[in-house]
Amino acid sequence: MTLLDYIKNGYSFEDYLEKIEDQLEEQIELDDPKELVPYYAINLKQSREIRKNFRYNPGMEKKAKSYNADIKFLIISEGWCEDASQIVPVVDRLAETIGVECKFVFRDENIELMEEYNTNGSHSIPIIIGVTPDGDEAFRFGPRPAKAMIFTERFKRDPDKYSRADFEEDLDRYYLENHGQDIITEILELIEEYTTSLS
Repeated sequence: MTLLDYIKNGYSFEDYLEKIEDQLEEQIELDDPKELVPYYAINLKQSREIRKNFRYNPGMEKKAKSYNADIKFLIISEGWCEDASQIVPVVDRLAETIGVECKFVFRDENIELMEEYNTNGSHSIPIIIGVTPDGDEAFRFGPRPAKAMIFTERFKRDPDKYSRADFEEDLDRYYLENHGQDIITEILELIEEYTTSLS
């Protein structure tokens, strides 16, 4: 399958959330064998709140609207992923602002695609792919903004000195204080690099 095929078969943001609701109900009926119910529930609520309440920093929305990029967004995600609940609502809002199609696919249903978009061998999500009209990759973003990846790298480098609890606390604080602005900035920079490369 091409990237355009994945987009064609992908979910809108609302359909993506509805499927997560179905997955949540299924896990509840199965008595939560993977212990994912709390993650699904919290992330559903968080995704909706962020999508509804997101606001651009001054001047950033105008800048976003000035971009004329003939691309689509393909997002690889899962409902249990906390990073996804912070990132994908912001990306969907950005897609709406700049007038590009944005579709979601689930990582665990699309392992072949995820293999192509792994991060240093890991199936970390979310991954946002800018897709050209010809189905080529214009850019990729994820699984976290650059500043959040600093915490990730620090934890992986020395988990004895920088515990998982400290890592998760710092990551949560970062998302809470940044309000998705780094996500917008980094993706707009990627779009600008792509459009500049065409001229």
